[in-house]
Amino acid sequence: MSVDTQPSTRPHVVRRKYLVDPGFQLRYMLRLAALGGGGVLLVGVLAYRAHRAAMDSGASPLDLATSGETILWLTGLGALCMAGLMVLMGLVLTHRVAGPVYVMSLYIATLAAGRYPRMRPLRKKDELRGFFDRFSEAVDRIREREAEEARLLSEVIETLEPLATTQETQAALSILGSIRARKRQATEGPTSGALKTVA
Repeated sequence: MSVDTQPSTRPHVVRRKYLVDPGFQLRYMLRLAALGGGGVLLVGVLAYRAHRAAMDSGASPLDLATSGETILWLTGLGALCMAGLMVLMGLVLTHRVAGPVYVMSLYIATLAAGRYPRMRPLRKKDELRGFFDRFSEAVDRIREREAEEARLLSEVIETLEPLATTQETQAALSILGSIRARKRQATEGPTSGALKTVA
């Protein structure tokens, strides 16, 4: 018997589609580009005006050196302001994405616990609306299917109860009854209270 000593190789997958959700991605790319480009342009204009004012006043070499220091200070201050603005904008943008992801992770945890969450709509400015809508629709369809299966199990149990005369058939009906109860509890029972606290 020969043993294969070749390591298993997985095919190398190259993703060529960088704009998976063009509306979402382009909107935020343009916002970040506008903020970054606008900040650099503002610092450049202020630095140019400081240099031009020094040149127009017939500045001495000492004054020009002072003007250069002013330009350096403006550049440093502009960089700090840009960093602060980018952090604030990043916080707002990521919150609009992280919020829906957090809510959906709570919903998935509720599903994993055997319950169906009561879905609430996203906030007005949240992103990932299309994905959230498809997720909500999938949860609703699975819940409806579970409720229909519970109803069908009730019909089967009612039909078979008069015929269950042996211990084996009564045990089988008991198992069907527990499955029906679990399905009913999952679709009709209360949901996790943690979902009410999500902002």
